[in-house]
Amino acid sequence: MTTKKLQKSTPDGKALIAEAISAAAPRPALSDGQSEKNQYAVRFADRVADLFARDLRKGLPGVEASAKRNAGAVGRQAQLDVNFSTPQYGLAVGISLKSVHLRDKGSPHRYTHNIKRNAEELRIEASSYHTRQPYAVMIGVIFLPFDSCDDAKNGASSFGSWVRGLRPYSGRRAPRDEADLFEKLYIALYEPDGTDLRFFDVESDPPKAGRPTAEGELLAGDQRPRRSMTYSEFLEAVYHAYLKRNAAEFKWADGEESPLTIDEVIE
Repeated sequence: MTTKKLQKSTPDGKALIAEAISAAAPRPALSDGQSEKNQYAVRFADRVADLFARDLRKGLPGVEASAKRNAGAVGRQAQLDVNFSTPQYGLAVGISLKSVHLRDKGSPHRYTHNIKRNAEELRIEASSYHTRQPYAVMIGVIFLPFDSCDDAKNGASSFGSWVRGLRPYSGRRAPRDEADLFEKLYIALYEPDGTDLRFFDVESDPPKAGRPTAEGELLAGDQRPRRSMTYSEFLEAVYHAYLKRNAAEFKWADGEESPLTIDEVIE
């Protein structure tokens, strides 16, 4: 499918993850205290949010990282990591970032110890925003090292377990659907040395063990993709989730896209 490009050049996922890792340094060790680990995660998320906002700005003018703008949510003044709001319609797209950078301290040294906590946090976050702003498109991204795919023994890998645990919280299709669901949830698999970054839609079927394929057709619409996505493809997916909710997608016969804005739709 031909898609409208958010950038003249293809955004580089490897450059993004290398920059985020550099900005977050020093990377904590497994033996370090929770404070050091939390501070690293915050520095990492802050830089990723800046880069996401930069690369989405052509399609979503005015999108900002969390340090610059709040978005209204029920019961509290909450902050999203990336926020695209307009004066007319309020929150249009919100991106929430979470990450697990280190293995568990206990046996069997996996990355699964925070699945339930993060899932619950995501559920509450989605409900808070959607209850007040039901047309908002909520996107969640959970960063995991690539070796979370490689730790399966007699069961699923940590990566597979995350996909299984998060799927019930993804897939909100319309403003009247369950408020506590995200429109889309992705796992961002990255190499800690900054050499690779891929995105996996949790509504897709993951391998029980091993890494998801990076080759093959990327299906559109409500069909489940058959592979992981590049950073550029992830950005396009976010942009088209926004169009699907807030505008009318339109494509000419030659493949060029010319979506109607929501203002044009209601004129």
